[in-house]
Amino acid sequence: MKDSNQSVTDNADSVDVEAVMNDIRRQVFERKLPSQVNVPLTGKRLPAEFYEHLYEASLIQSQLGVRLYVTKSRVPVLGGLIERMRGMFHRLVIFYINQVAEQQAELNGHLLQALASLSQYLEEEEG
Repeated sequence: MKDSNQSVTDNADSVDVEAVMNDIRRQVFERKLPSQVNVPLTGKRLPAEFYEHLYEASLIQSQLGVRLYVTKSRVPVLGGLIERMRGMFHRLVIFYINQVAEQQAELNGHLLQALASLSQYLEEEEG
């Protein structure tokens, strides 16, 4: 039994976790979410943590928005009317919040593109 556990440990030591994570990131990026910014996944001059944060930010940036959520009213007679009024009010609020979220997503996209360009420039500059 020890031999099989030892071989699992030996295999785990030989796996390059960073390469596996980069492969997973590349596969996720190939699916391309709406408004997702292409960012470099690896580099030599900047720490791996930089590219990890850049990747996470590009995924989050493409998912900005607010969804409708209205709780049920427990008022016996007027419950349906209250829920409809809440729904109308929430839709109005969400309309304006999503407009701001679109602007924020556009800003985030430009910032991510700038960071991606900067990291690419630094990688190419190597000297």
